Amino acid sequence: MKTLVAYFSKNGENSVNFEVKNINVGHTEMLANKIARLTGGDMYPIAPKVPYTGTYDEVLRRAKQENEDASYPEIANPLESIAEYDVIYLGFPNWYRSFPRIIATFIKSYDFSGKIVKPFCTTEEGTFGLAELELAAMLKDADLRSGFGILGKDVEFCDEKLKLWVEK
Repeated sequence: MKTLVAYFSKNGENSVNFEVKNINVGHTEMLANKIARLTGGDMYPIAPKVPYTGTYDEVLRRAKQENEDASYPEIANPLESIAEYDVIYLGFPNWYRSFPRIIATFIKSYDFSGKIVKPFCTTEEGTFGLAELELAAMLKDADLRSGFGILGKDVEFCDEKLKLWVEK
């Protein structure tokens, strides 16, 4: 089975343990790298055509507006197809109790029929929020599996839990 690890991650100013800090690699990207090593999957960073730049508060304002508008931000580097993949790990930070709208764009852009989709997210509090319900509504023709959610500050210490989830 061929595997894709597709993810959106935000570096720069982020909330780390409820403090705004500048990080070079986003928590979701760190988790995606671990999943790719465990699965041998191809990595695909989902990048918006208009990057999320600016201060942490500016990014939050944009994310909130995109949610309110139910917008579909354009992807900068779209894949031609996902047809060759059987399993897709789909990762994102939890923004406003769900996934960033760039993930909605990714889902809308491809045919997930018959694909195994395993979502993963990083967050500062809680886990998936509404994301799993919203993913289920958007991925009706996929085999959506249970997700893996983790606090961003715990990503570097999650290897055993992550391995168990990947092997399910």
